[in-house]
Amino acid sequence: MSAVVEGLAADRPLEEGSSGTTVPQSAFRFMLTLIQGRRLVYILLCVVAGGMFTVSTIVGPLLIRRVIQFIEAGTGTVDQLIPIVLILVGMYLLRGLGRYLYGYLSHVVAYQVLHELLSRTYEHLQTLSHRYLNRQRTGSLIARSISDVEAVEDFVAHGIPELTLAVVGPLTMTAILLAIDPWMTLLALLPLPVASFIVYRKARQIRRFWWQVRSGLAELVAQVQDNLSGLTEIKLFNLEAIQYRRVHERSTRFRDASVSAMGISMIPGSVVEIAGGLGFILVAWSGGARALQGTLSVADFVLFVSYISFIYMPFMKLADMGDTLSRAYVSLERIRETWQIQAEIRSPVHGRDPSCDNPDLSWTVEFRDVGFAYRPDINALSEVSFSIQPGQTVALVGPTGAGKTTVSRLIPRLYDVDGGQVLVAGTDVRDWQLDPLRRHVSFVLQEVFLFHGTIRDNLLLGRPDASETDLHEVIRMAHATEFIEEMPNGLETVIGERGVRLSGGQRQRISIARALLKNAPILVLDEATSNVDVLTELAIQEALQTLMKGRTTLVIAHRLSTIRNAHRVLYMEDGRILESGTFDQLVAQGGGFARMVEAQSLLQTV
Repeated sequence: MSAVVEGLAADRPLEEGSSGTTVPQSAFRFMLTLIQGRRLVYILLCVVAGGMFTVSTIVGPLLIRRVIQFIEAGTGTVDQLIPIVLILVGMYLLRGLGRYLYGYLSHVVAYQVLHELLSRTYEHLQTLSHRYLNRQRTGSLIARSISDVEAVEDFVAHGIPELTLAVVGPLTMTAILLAIDPWMTLLALLPLPVASFIVYRKARQIRRFWWQVRSGLAELVAQVQDNLSGLTEIKLFNLEAIQYRRVHERSTRFRDASVSAMGISMIPGSVVEIAGGLGFILVAWSGGARALQGTLSVADFVLFVSYISFIYMPFMKLADMGDTLSRAYVSLERIRETWQIQAEIRSPVHGRDPSCDNPDLSWTVEFRDVGFAYRPDINALSEVSFSIQPGQTVALVGPTGAGKTTVSRLIPRLYDVDGGQVLVAGTDVRDWQLDPLRRHVSFVLQEVFLFHGTIRDNLLLGRPDASETDLHEVIRMAHATEFIEEMPNGLETVIGERGVRLSGGQRQRISIARALLKNAPILVLDEATSNVDVLTELAIQEALQTLMKGRTTLVIAHRLSTIRNAHRVLYMEDGRILESGTFDQLVAQGGGFARMVEAQSLLQTV
């Protein structure tokens, strides 16, 4: 069976690369793309296995009918029962094998579809721009990535095979009954068209209800995720009761929507149940009367009674699966909508990697009259122009909200400029391939993000093939040796989600060591020493000075003492560069920078 799983795992029905995938225009076509190729073959094998199960269901009553005919005729012998019994044994062995293969194959395909959708949805989300992601709630994206995918998996595992068998089995039984007695067969199936019409009319309403449920679940997950991320603030501000009420209210709406959706989803099952009961009553009444009159044999009457139950049973299962089918439809639509969102930031079709053409590339960074806005009505940057040469350190300073961090985010093209150009190594970043561009830029951010894993895992993010010697060297340079050695498992210590088991200063030093290890020619330090004490800051500054040699460095800092040795200082306000010069030159000018220096000097004397 492992070969089956491996064969399916190798099958990728959708093209490589989410951003380049053509998304089907309907949920139905979307589903077809997911089960084409080898998966379709295994779905067909699953249907064949289900057919084996159905054959045993069909043949069993026929053999019992034959036994009753022997009894009615009074000519049968015990010896004549032996082949019937042997066939029944074979049929039920076939039934067991069919059920196993049917369940196994359908779930293998379902789990492969789950894997495909989960991987591709996450892959696509990674390509989306910060503009889009910043407008979304993390919990809502989680719901689309996991909950909606699971709903589709449930449909593939049960819905597709059941839909197929709901057609094959009843049609075969109906054909047999038509051959025996056409009029009674039509009478027995008389309620079915009416039930089918009612189910069809309810289908759209059911989908609408389940769309509300899936949206409500996404909002509930988002709320819980937000609260868990901000649990410290909730406790500090005594917000437990308020946040509980918010979660409770969303959960109540989700519960009520689920109950309403389930209530409407159960109607088709009840309708088909009633229709099946009416069909059974009609067979009992008409068939029983004819059997008493001698115009219908008892054997045929028993066969009708058996088959009518089997004919209606698949429709009852499908009706009961209405919620599963509706959830899958809605989830596919939500996933399809996500996949249709085009990535704003992508490598150009003929993107360049200048570092391959010229190993001795001059790693300059230049901003030419750059304008940028997060929202159309508010400019974050206006007419920003400056350049940094290899080996130079340029510092960006200014009040909060001046646009300093925005400048740094444009270098690796996390956003595209609205006007002007950002050039790295003399090439517009929009002409670079994204991977090599970002590979040549190292960041140390003010808000350090560490992944759940070991210290070693987090250090090796930018350079997985680093040697032990290089690893321990950057740890030493970042002054992280002491606290890492004190950890219970050293580098193999698991630090928890977002590095929660480390102090702020420890997380910052891990981040600095990570940037040192990446060893990129362009370095961006965004408040890199903001969470360390003064003594550690001095030691780290010494290490950073060594690191900056020969590198193009942009430093964003509020502690002005950390940028005294910068080759140039740029003072920003309201998205514009107002002052440019050395530290001492700007102090002498007596402008905004000088006032910041004076304010910090006053604070230090207090």
